[in-house]
Amino acid sequence: MFRLVSAVLTALVAVQSLTQLTGEGVARAQIEEVDLIEAVDMPALEQRQVPNFVVILADDAAFTDFGAYGGEIATPVFDDLASSGVQFTNFHTAPIGAASRAMLLTGLDSHEAGLGTLPIFAPAEFEDQPGFRGQLEGGVSTVADHLRDAGYRTYVVGKWGLGQDAENLPPAHGFDRSFVLRSGGVDHFAERTSNAFLGDVQWDEDGEAVVLGEDFYASDVLVDRMISYIGDGQAEAPFFAYVALTAPHFPLQAPEENISPYIGRYADGWTALREERWACAKELGVLPPDAPLGTFVPGGRDWDDLTADERETYAKRMSVYAGMIDNLDENLGRLVDHLKATGQFENTVFILSSDNGPAGDESEADPVFRRWAGGQGYSFDFGRLGGPRSFSSLGAEWASAVASPGNLFKGYTSEGGTRVPLIITGPGIEQGLRTGALSVMSDITPTILDLANAPFDRDVLTGRSLTPLLLGVEERVYGDLDAIGLELNGNAALFRGRYKIVRNNPPGSDGEWRLFNIEEDPGETLDLSFASPQLFQDMLSDYSLYERRVGVLSWPEGYDPASVSRDRAQAIMKKSPWWKPVLGLVLVVIVIILLWQFVLRGFVTNLLSSQEN
Repeated sequence: MFRLVSAVLTALVAVQSLTQLTGEGVARAQIEEVDLIEAVDMPALEQRQVPNFVVILADDAAFTDFGAYGGEIATPVFDDLASSGVQFTNFHTAPIGAASRAMLLTGLDSHEAGLGTLPIFAPAEFEDQPGFRGQLEGGVSTVADHLRDAGYRTYVVGKWGLGQDAENLPPAHGFDRSFVLRSGGVDHFAERTSNAFLGDVQWDEDGEAVVLGEDFYASDVLVDRMISYIGDGQAEAPFFAYVALTAPHFPLQAPEENISPYIGRYADGWTALREERWACAKELGVLPPDAPLGTFVPGGRDWDDLTADERETYAKRMSVYAGMIDNLDENLGRLVDHLKATGQFENTVFILSSDNGPAGDESEADPVFRRWAGGQGYSFDFGRLGGPRSFSSLGAEWASAVASPGNLFKGYTSEGGTRVPLIITGPGIEQGLRTGALSVMSDITPTILDLANAPFDRDVLTGRSLTPLLLGVEERVYGDLDAIGLELNGNAALFRGRYKIVRNNPPGSDGEWRLFNIEEDPGETLDLSFASPQLFQDMLSDYSLYERRVGVLSWPEGYDPASVSRDRAQAIMKKSPWWKPVLGLVLVVIVIILLWQFVLRGFVTNLLSSQEN
């Protein structure tokens, strides 16, 4: 039956390729598409067993974090799935997680979906503007909405990030069962916030608050919940399972057994790791053999200039990060094993990715944050690093290393911030295929709906189905003149064929547009804007059209979203009850004094007297 689908898709792509250069041609292609779909024997398609879907989304994992992409971390389950399906090497997300999650679940550009930015970044004039409310816009349908209408069971666990009010939680967006963290910034071992702006941690199950307490690890809990939702394979309806993990987002924490194999592994520092991953990715074919290594983060420190204690601390941080990826892979393995044991694996499509590139934050360098975090119960002691109640983050240098060969990291529209892994594997999908075809996060929804044979209006969605590529019908789904835009907080990019224009604001860059051939130069090292001025201008015009189409708002002159967000968070932290831990310590001392005065003192006196006698 997949051959029948492939034949139809081949015809569709042929019609589109002949007509894609003009608006009239696109309209004709859409008409032809409808005619071809109607010509298919729909009853026969409906008799085909539709697949289950498992979507695994890591939180801030980098392009080369997994072994199949050139990483040194042990990820055997991920790598095995990569070898059994299609591995994408030119896949892009928005530069922050909430926008990417909106794209993934809706098939729309982040502004169209409602996540053009987050409240912590936005100026006052953006308040309540369409596309900038920090939650899914009213009337926007999710992939879960479509799949539930098509008879699927729909489940989500993990970080939600698409609105915290009851009307914006998963039950209102097509999910039958849900166990989610309303927003990001959370301890992995306990219900403890790591972001003052986001407030207290709140987990919800099916829209109702639940208490986890402590003594758990988030990735374990999330996979346990999803396994319980999926069940034993006896249900008649297929399932859609969205696992939005919180790892490896800071604070860097992992079980000791996952950290210990990497202790000492990163003693040579970030520059050595960046070059090692770059070389390995080229050897594997993930990067072109002549792909240059991107520029190291501006202002990045030389590893050899650090003190011995600093090197030990930073190396330990990277070991913990590796442990989080290691544990992520273990939990993926538990889910795979469950599906195999219950006979559901062979009919399940897996989609594995990350919401954006690695985070370059180093919050612990800020004394205001350290005082606030101490009040939350976090420790910065080296001996506790990686364990419960510890706080640490990668920092800009390690983030630059794990994003190799990309430029910059999370928050920026450079390759380091937006190019991430994507694996799609399952029944009928090509095996062992590695593709450099351009693709973006908004392509996931139409791809799932195509594979599920679920009805949807293709014209409404921004993304395109990757099904022709997955089935081996076509080598790409975007032509040389198809423009794909991204924008967040004034940082912007537009992809067209093998080319990309990109603009990043300080401190990562200077706010100027540049042009790169990202197929040959994924590190964005050679600006082609002067060598190809007409192409550069054409793509700038395409970007202007993109802004108008999706409703990108103009940021105020001189407005720095990063500084504003930092100031807003600090204002909250400075008002936080720092006296609570001090009061707690005082109370402990008082209790000890009272115990001594009324209990222990008499006991000790009597004991000494008896010994003298």
